[in-house]
Amino acid sequence: MYVRFAELPVADQDRAIAFYTENLGFRVVRDTPYEEDGWRWVILEIPGAQTKILLSRRPNTEEGDVPSLVLTVDDVHRWYEELKAKGVSFKTGPSRAMWNDAEVYAVLRDSEGNLVMLGSDG
Repeated sequence: MYVRFAELPVADQDRAIAFYTENLGFRVVRDTPYEEDGWRWVILEIPGAQTKILLSRRPNTEEGDVPSLVLTVDDVHRWYEELKAKGVSFKTGPSRAMWNDAEVYAVLRDSEGNLVMLGSDG
């Protein structure tokens, strides 16, 4: 058993596609009409991962305060610097995780207001 996809709530699918493909290297593997109002079934593939991301319709306009997505990266500091240089907004810069001294994490806010944690294996 494995997780096929996880939902990430967005208000603007095109803006979210641009954010995740241009900044994090995700790839669109499905983009098909889904509803009459123009909403689409959009699936993103994460490089090196089996689980994919479905860009689902955000039910409200409130931004969350808990990460909607947690990604493990090889070097949090490098990713932080590269994404900051691209203009990505961070809630917290690289910090030691209070739950595990060996882990480092940083939290960014995506184009849709979701918090995304970048973490290292520790």
